[in-house]
Amino acid sequence: MKLALTLEADSINVQALNMGRIVVDVDGVTLAELINVVCDNGYSLRVVDESDRTSAERTPPSAALTGIRCSTAHITETDNAWLYSLSHQTSDFGESEWIHFTGSGYLLRTGAWSYPVLRLKRLGLSKTFRRLVVTLTRRYGVSLIHLDTSAECLPGLPTFNW
Repeated sequence: MKLALTLEADSINVQALNMGRIVVDVDGVTLAELINVVCDNGYSLRVVDESDRTSAERTPPSAALTGIRCSTAHITETDNAWLYSLSHQTSDFGESEWIHFTGSGYLLRTGAWSYPVLRLKRLGLSKTFRRLVVTLTRRYGVSLIHLDTSAECLPGLPTFNW
């Protein structure tokens, strides 16, 4: 594994251990800054004190998911029927793998497809629904969309009374 970091430090001391592990002693860098840089590169960093007890650890970005919860009022009644049908498929590789029924709405895992909006178009969902998905993923940078009947309506987005 190769990892390149650009940090300004007073001094750095690196010591090789067995099994390909290293110990790095960095003076003049805040721990939070170092952890953020390492995690931004997709790696995990284990920070220990002298007693070899873990004192700080962050989840790598590839393991963290971001999401948003909004009202089902943002979708049409027809889209609701489509989502219900798609989320209840029983085939091995159906749409229910990325469109989940929650009992009071739906959970869409947009990261399951390279082009989720194109997939939604092919499945027959409306242009309004596809615009909602594009707006939420781009504006808020989310990969999970939770449409829920008890959630709040988001300002500036169309709503439907059904």
